[in-house]
Amino acid sequence: MLDAAIQAQLGKDRPPGPRIVVGTQTLEQSLDLDADLLITDLCPMDVLLQRIGRLHRHPRPQGQRPEAYRSPQAWILTPPDHDLSPLLQTARHGLGPFRDGDGIYPDLRTVEATRRLILERPSIRIPEDNRALVEGATHPDRLQDMESLGEGWKQLGQKIEGQTGAKRTIAHLHGLEIDKAFDAQQGFPTDLDIATRLGIRDRLLTFDPAPAGPFGQPLEQLPVRHFLVPKAIDPDAQPTAVDVQNDVVLFRLESALFRYSRLGLEKIDG
Repeated sequence: MLDAAIQAQLGKDRPPGPRIVVGTQTLEQSLDLDADLLITDLCPMDVLLQRIGRLHRHPRPQGQRPEAYRSPQAWILTPPDHDLSPLLQTARHGLGPFRDGDGIYPDLRTVEATRRLILERPSIRIPEDNRALVEGATHPDRLQDMESLGEGWKQLGQKIEGQTGAKRTIAHLHGLEIDKAFDAQQGFPTDLDIATRLGIRDRLLTFDPAPAGPFGQPLEQLPVRHFLVPKAIDPDAQPTAVDVQNDVVLFRLESALFRYSRLGLEKIDG
C-alpha cells in the first residue's frame, strides 16, 4: 500500500511539480522511483549505491527536471566533524554495533571506507563505477587499513571477523546434506534454537479481529524484532488488550506493553 503510494508520487509516471518523500531504507530496493535529489545518512557503499539508483531512473525531457538538478545529486550526511570513532562505543543513526555486537550497519570499517571514497570520487557514474566503489569499501585490505585508525577500530575488526567466523561454523554444522534424501516423516529437529540470517528470532503477530491500523488499513499482522520482546514471553504469545487511540494501536504480549503508530513499533516501559 505504501509502496504503491510512493511510486505514484515519484515513479515513472509521477505527476508534475515538486515532491518531498521522507522514508526509510525500504525505499532503496525494489521500488522504481525517479527522484532528482537524494539526502541520506552515511551508510555502506553497496547500500548507498542502491539508494543513488533511485535517481534519474527514467529519461525525461530536460524541462521536466529542476534546472539545478539536471544532473542527479546525492547529499550524504555524516556525524559531526566527519568523525565516526564515537560510534564504536555508542551506535547512532544505524551506524555502529549494538551492545550484543549486532546492529543495522555494525561494521564501521566499511562505513569509514565509504566516507573516504566519497571524498575521493565526488562524481560517479552508475553502473560503470559500481564495482570499483564496492570493492574499495569492502576489500579485506581496505578494511585492514581502517583498523590502523586506532585500537578501537582494531578491536571492532576482530569482533566482526570473529562473529562472521562463528556464523559460518554454525551454518556449516546445521546445513542439510544435499547428497542424502530428506526424510519428510522425520522433519526438522524441534529441540534446537538455530538463528537464520533473515528474521533470527523475530515474531509475526496476528490480530484477530484486525483493528484499524495507523495507515488506514486493517492491521492483520505485525512483525516484531526479537530484541523488543522480553525473553520470558511465551514464543506463542499473541496480542491481547488491543486498543486504538488516535490512529495509535496499543496492545500487550503477556506483561509487555507495545505501541504501534506511524512512527513504528515501540515497547513501552512500565
